Amino acid sequence: MAASHHRHRSNEASQRRREAEAGMESSTPYKGGEIDSRQAEAIDTLSSANEYQGQSRIQTLRKLPWNRKWKYFRDQLLARTVVIAAIVCVVVYIAVQILAPAPGPKLYVAVFDDAVGQQGAASLQSQVAKRLDLPEGRKGGVLVDTYFSNDENGISKLQTMIANHEIDAIVATPKTFKQLSGYGYLTNLDSSLTKRQRTLLSGDFVTMKGFKDSDDPDFEGGGKGKAEPFGLSMTDFRQWNRLKSAKSNALIGIVRESPNPTTAQRLIDYLSA
Repeated sequence: MAASHHRHRSNEASQRRREAEAGMESSTPYKGGEIDSRQAEAIDTLSSANEYQGQSRIQTLRKLPWNRKWKYFRDQLLARTVVIAAIVCVVVYIAVQILAPAPGPKLYVAVFDDAVGQQGAASLQSQVAKRLDLPEGRKGGVLVDTYFSNDENGISKLQTMIANHEIDAIVATPKTFKQLSGYGYLTNLDSSLTKRQRTLLSGDFVTMKGFKDSDDPDFEGGGKGKAEPFGLSMTDFRQWNRLKSAKSNALIGIVRESPNPTTAQRLIDYLSA
């Protein structure tokens, strides 16, 4: 009976300890109820979303407090803004290229029959650009182009470029030059040179038949128009003959409707000096 009484007291003591421990746990603050700054920011964002629900992103951005504007812009609008800006830049670039194309040459010389070799043409281009104080090349400069041939493709290329007002002067040997004057591609030098040039270079004028309205402008056709001074012989042109590959019998003329006739006149001044 004593043993039974002892066990009863022991059970009562164990029960009291468990109740005391339970009481201690209930008095300890619950750690899980605390939130960190990231969770607080997320809750703040969610509450903002509900507050501005149904409004556009721009309207929401305008109504947000200043300390929350950048984060909202970064998360909701920055990527879209970058994409839109890139598209606008591409569209503007294309529009500029179409509406304001790169400037054409200030002097375009078409060379036929290898009247001067490629190295000689490059040297001439450099010398003329320096003398005229212009850059070299197609964009607003001096271009001496030797890639013209006296065949159907070459004549077609020349005709297209003349129609587009791209060429100022032609250099060719007499046979090809006669053919080109017969097609009506060259000007009468009595009207396209200055009075001083006509006086100084009158002995170098070469007269050929031009284009007549009744002419058949086929590839083999010859000029049947009035004979006029369409070309200048460069036999005595000092600067021309300094080029090692230049043909001494080559002729030069100014193209009809040249976009830069004054610059073509200056070219002739340089070559004949």
